[in-house]
Amino acid sequence: MEDLGDSTLIRRGRTSVTLTEIIAFAKALEERPLVTLLGELPDVALLSDTKFSLAVATLRRRFRGEAPADQLQLRVTANEIAGGVKDHAVAERIRELFPWDHA
Repeated sequence: MEDLGDSTLIRRGRTSVTLTEIIAFAKALEERPLVTLLGELPDVALLSDTKFSLAVATLRRRFRGEAPADQLQLRVTANEIAGGVKDHAVAERIRELFPWDHA
């Protein structure tokens, strides 16, 4: 049964199987406001390895386009979100998004 709190992005990520659907998911990741995506990180981290890797690549590309102060804030926020996640594996996936040593 689908969780009623799931966003369209998360539902799209879970159900995409064809190339067209995966491309639509990637486009949604590109277009979604970063602040909204941050709130969805725990659900994004639960996606399959392939879809999560796509999300990581997209988010890191967007991250690099941000000003240094905004990059710092994104890292801090992602780590705070990860700190509130009980599942250790999900929390680590969230921390992977914006690693502190990422250039």
